[in-house]
Amino acid sequence: MVKVYFATNRKPNRQQKPDDFGADFSAAGLASLRFGQAEVSGDKLETYAVQVARERLVKDAGRKQKDGKGSMLGSQSVFEHARRKMASAKRDTVIFIHGYNVSFKEALTAAARLKLNLGRDAGGPGVNIVLFSWPSDGSMMPYLAYANDRQDAAASGPAFARGFLKLANFLRGSTPQEACDQRIHLVAHSMGNYVLRHAVQEIERQSSGRMPRIFDQVYLMAADEDDDAFEHDHKLKRLPRLAKRVNVYFNNEDRAMAVSDKTKGNPDRLGDDGPRVPRGVPGKVTLIDCTPVVSGVVEHSYYLDSPRVVDDMQKVLVGTRSDLVPGRVYIQETNRFRLT
Repeated sequence: MVKVYFATNRKPNRQQKPDDFGADFSAAGLASLRFGQAEVSGDKLETYAVQVARERLVKDAGRKQKDGKGSMLGSQSVFEHARRKMASAKRDTVIFIHGYNVSFKEALTAAARLKLNLGRDAGGPGVNIVLFSWPSDGSMMPYLAYANDRQDAAASGPAFARGFLKLANFLRGSTPQEACDQRIHLVAHSMGNYVLRHAVQEIERQSSGRMPRIFDQVYLMAADEDDDAFEHDHKLKRLPRLAKRVNVYFNNEDRAMAVSDKTKGNPDRLGDDGPRVPRGVPGKVTLIDCTPVVSGVVEHSYYLDSPRVVDDMQKVLVGTRSDLVPGRVYIQETNRFRLT
C-alpha cells in the first residue's frame, strides 16, 4: 500500500465527504482546491481509497468555536502531516504534476509508482509524494480533445500557484523546532509543464516579483512546452528562481511530442530535443538527452518506465552533482548530457 497526498481542482463526486474526483473543474471555481490523502494498492496500483482532509472554518479568525477550536484548512492538515513524516523519517517530499489524458485514478497510480521509483535509491528513507491533479481527461486525438486539455492546463495554473503559495506560507510560519531540514522537489510530466508555466506567471504576480524558492530539484519530463520556454518571461524563464536546479529530460524519438508539434500546430517541443538555444539557458538548468536509452512503449512515460532514466533521477534527487552522475556523457556543442 502506497500513501499519496494530493491537491486537486477537480470536481468531487459529492460535496460532503467525497471519496473520488471526476473530469470537470470544481464547481467552486477553477482555483478551488481540495486536499487529502489516498492509499493506493493492488498489483498494478490500480485500487485507491481517498480521504479528503476535513476543513473547519470560523468566519472571524480571532474567534473559536464552542469546542475551543479555531479554523483549520485542509491544506494545513496535509502539510502538517507531511512535515511530521519528513522530520521523523528524514524523508524528502516530491510534488508531482501529471500530464494530458489522465483521470484522477490514473494520476494516483502514476504518483504511487513515482514514489516507489524515487524511494528505491541505495535503501534510503524513501520520499513523500504530493500529487497535483488537474482535470485532464482528453486525448491526443482528435484535435479538440487535446485543445480542451491544453485550455484546462492553462486554467489550472492559478490553482497550482495557490497551493504553492499556501505551502510557502506554511513553511514561513514553521518554528525552528518544527524545521525538518529535508528538501522539496517538483516533477512535471508532459502537459503538466504547461500547467507549471501558467502557475509560474501567477506566483510571480502574487509575489510582486519576490518569488519564494522552495524547490531543491525541479524535473521537467517530456515537457509538452515550447522549446523557447526559457527565453520568455511569459513562459518558463522565471522558473529557475523557484529552485536550486532545473533538470530538463527529453527524447527526440518521443512520438507524443511529434504529434503535439506536427498535428496540433504547436512550435517545436521542449520534450523533443530540449531548448531551442541550449547554450542560452540559465546556469542552474541542466539538459539531459534520454534518446539513447528510451524506445518503444516507454518513449513518453520514461520517467516511470525506463530504469535507466529513473536511476538518473534518483541520483539527482540525492544531490549528485550534474557532471558526476554516472552514465552521463557531456556534449559540449549542445550543452547537454546524454544518457548511455
